[in-house]
Amino acid sequence: MKLKAGALQFVLFIGVVIALLLLTFVMLSHSHNFFNKKTTTFIDTIKNTDLGLKVALTKNLNANDTTQINLGLDTNIKTNVVKEYWGIFEKYTVTSSFKKNRFVKSVLVGSSSEYLPALYLKENQKPLVLAGKAKITGESFLPKQGIRPGNISGNSYFREHLIYGKQHSSNETLPELESGIKNQLQNLTNAAINIPAEILQIKKGAKFSNSFKNATKLIKGDYINLYNIDLTGNILIVASQKITVDQSSNLKDVLLIAPEIVIKRNVKGTFQAIASKTISVGKNCFLEYPSALVVLEKNFTVVNKFEKKRNITIDERSHVKGIVFYHSENNEKQYHPQIFIAEDVKITGEIYCSKNLEHKGDVYGNITTDGFVAMENGSIYQNHLFNGKIDNSLVPLQYSGLLCNRKNEVKTVCKWLY
Repeated sequence: MKLKAGALQFVLFIGVVIALLLLTFVMLSHSHNFFNKKTTTFIDTIKNTDLGLKVALTKNLNANDTTQINLGLDTNIKTNVVKEYWGIFEKYTVTSSFKKNRFVKSVLVGSSSEYLPALYLKENQKPLVLAGKAKITGESFLPKQGIRPGNISGNSYFREHLIYGKQHSSNETLPELESGIKNQLQNLTNAAINIPAEILQIKKGAKFSNSFKNATKLIKGDYINLYNIDLTGNILIVASQKITVDQSSNLKDVLLIAPEIVIKRNVKGTFQAIASKTISVGKNCFLEYPSALVVLEKNFTVVNKFEKKRNITIDERSHVKGIVFYHSENNEKQYHPQIFIAEDVKITGEIYCSKNLEHKGDVYGNITTDGFVAMENGSIYQNHLFNGKIDNSLVPLQYSGLLCNRKNEVKTVCKWLY
């Protein structure tokens, strides 16, 4: 009898062990399937975010509105996009969500360099004259009078060809800046600008970072001297009079707004400077991509048409990766340069100038301008390119720049934000 009872207990024990093992297996299998489905759903959410961005870049979205993107997929994942602006670039924030799964991506957006010409010179009934070491490499749009060699102070054009690329006729108007960006710049350069944002108080030696997923932070004053300070991300620095950037500061992805902006020599950083009067960049500066120097000048009074006035000056041995932009609504003819690019300056990206450009450096990308001038030995040479070089074969394929309603313009990602 004791043997039978022991056998029964053993059978029951084995049965319990088997039941526990089976239950463990079922739970393990269920957990595996659950996490597998959750992982698959999260991956699909990420994929929908990427796909949603691609679709959004092909659509004409209203700024600051949340738009639901229909991806044509049989899924319960919802994808929304918000188009905003950050300086001279568009900013897209794409959110995909399913139940508790949520994934967000923010990007700066510009125009692809694929169809970017080397030069677009407005039709102004004058030929372009090349002198000295000037050289143009790439597709170019020129006045009907074309291009010819010239001489400035004994420096004649010496190359075998006048242009190294296809040549087309330009129009009497420049490609126009995308209307939303133009309105954004006008608002930012408004003297009575009022930005609803939390104000930061900064001190020398301070270090502050703000994600683009958070609300914008604001540094405000009349005269702001950025000395020995480290600022990164979603931060606006706004001065009613002047901003000065010292080489001891480290600026990354921030926005500077003031009538006058002075970037002292040896400054390194990645930022956008937007002014209503002047921007000056000192020697040996390096502004990493995607930086921008923007002057949107309003209602200026000309005292002397021949005055040597410069709205944007980039001094020797500096390198700007991004956009150099000047625009004015004043239609009065000017003879002095609004943008001055000194010798040994490199611009990897593009220059847009609605008036006159004096260019003596190297542009790896595009120049779009109303006209060139050369100021030499007290004389003004109109529509002369003296020593300056333009080569759009050297612009990086990943470059994404000015949204300017050009033919075949395609929006692409300029930078992934954080």
